[in-house]
Amino acid sequence: MAYQVLYRTYRPSRFSEVVGQEYIVKTLVNAIRNDKIAHAYLFAGPRGTGKTSIAKLFAKAINCPNFHGEACDGCPNCKAYLEGNHPDIIELDAASNNGVDDIREIIEQVPYAPLLGRYKVYIIDEVHMLSTQAFNALLKTLEEPPAHVIFILATTDPQKVIPTVLSRCQRYNFSKISVFEIKKRMMEILDREKIPYEEKAAEELSRMAEGGMRDALSLLEQCLSYNSNELRLEDVEHIFGLTSTAEEVDLYLKIHDHKISDVIARMREIYAAGADTKRLAVDLLEIVKDVLIYSDQGKEKLLTRITAAEAQTIINEVPASVLFGDIAKLEELIARERQSQNFLVYLELCLIKMSEDGESPKESITRETKEVRKPETVKEETPAETRTEIRENKEEAPAPDPEMQIIDTDMDYLLSLLLNANRDLKISDQIIYNKLDLYAYEPEKRKFYQLLIGTELFASNKDAIIISGSRPQADSINTLSANKDLYRFVNKEFGIDKMIFAIDPDKKRTLIEMYKRVPAEQRKNPAPVLVEKYNIEEKREPTKEEKLKELFGDVLKVEE
Repeated sequence: MAYQVLYRTYRPSRFSEVVGQEYIVKTLVNAIRNDKIAHAYLFAGPRGTGKTSIAKLFAKAINCPNFHGEACDGCPNCKAYLEGNHPDIIELDAASNNGVDDIREIIEQVPYAPLLGRYKVYIIDEVHMLSTQAFNALLKTLEEPPAHVIFILATTDPQKVIPTVLSRCQRYNFSKISVFEIKKRMMEILDREKIPYEEKAAEELSRMAEGGMRDALSLLEQCLSYNSNELRLEDVEHIFGLTSTAEEVDLYLKIHDHKISDVIARMREIYAAGADTKRLAVDLLEIVKDVLIYSDQGKEKLLTRITAAEAQTIINEVPASVLFGDIAKLEELIARERQSQNFLVYLELCLIKMSEDGESPKESITRETKEVRKPETVKEETPAETRTEIRENKEEAPAPDPEMQIIDTDMDYLLSLLLNANRDLKISDQIIYNKLDLYAYEPEKRKFYQLLIGTELFASNKDAIIISGSRPQADSINTLSANKDLYRFVNKEFGIDKMIFAIDPDKKRTLIEMYKRVPAEQRKNPAPVLVEKYNIEEKREPTKEEKLKELFGDVLKVEE
């Protein structure tokens, strides 16, 4: 038998083997159990996240007469699917069959009944590649297909699918698979193949895959081609030009020793060893992120790149303000990567900027002592009047932007909001809250998805919603500018006229303890709370009469 690559060998053959898309699998399984199968589905998401695999499993499951959470794999339908020759499961690659004639061929076959199963299933992969004429030819059939036909459209770029097609499909947004889940699946495969491995090596490959299981298994196969006896971190670093975490931490600490020549010399050593410069920049950004997370609550389990000891070392050496500055510089550098032919130059310039910023007073004094000093003379005392005048003439620091200030919410006020909360309102808002995934791929609204991803709805009343998240995330949501934008977004998209307040885990615990101490009678009949909301009146276009009045108001007054 011909050799088959890992991602094909270990493609999920059952719903239980799918990694990272639990809510999609559960929804589809329930639809089959309750016999509520839609006529058209759209699976959208990044590459290698399971869109085509789940489409095939769904096609197999709906045609299996013995389905009980999983297809039986023993009936004629299942056997035909497993052998790859089921007559009623038709796959079309829209990347290479994107013309109107290809779609017309499907439309001509649609009226015919299925040969073996209950449904005839058409899986159109990379559907966004279809031409406009092909989309228009498909519209009517997609809207009202025969009862025995189901369409499953898969795409990595849903923005290119025309709205009239989107509106006819039940849409599922596939998310990137977490590093933990990819690593777990990779280690299961290595165990099955009886190949020894270092867990750190599997973790590094999982991180490099950037959320795609197929990419992860392709990277793993490349490593096993180099060394088929064992998966080692040393081999992974050598093959893909990676730098060890210890070396990266050492480089970052050198940067903030403010010795530019040492930093550049070390950087060129790393580059000469074959390091990927873009990957190094991303790794440094992850290190800074880990340090900031650890400095907030000191939880080691939240670290993804470095150890607690390494994080603490950096915290002791580098102020928080400098860390935030480094994030901005590294983000700007990474964004420039595609435009630059020699990325190493920009990386070195970025490291120099990072080294110069946040220089400690101690280093400044050291530099001054290196300068040639003039013979010491007796210094004249500056008169008191002159000192006062100098202080008065000093340039005042710019006032902070009020829009960037964080809304400081009193705990007693939050308690009053919680007492007025309603379970039914929370359930109603939770349904809408769960729709956030819909905006993951919409450029104009993605910022709200990113702002709220990872938070949870804690309580809801008729005028306010309380959500909980990490401290940095809560601060971001409570920033006056972001909070206003979020209020307008929720009001416009979902018709919810409620203020949104975010709390961190510490505030959440305190709030729960305060709530427990409130007498039962007061909980049943809480005092009403006044919630001041933002003014979101949209600017309307002035009428013709108003425009004339604005332009010729003085003339009109004279005529009157």
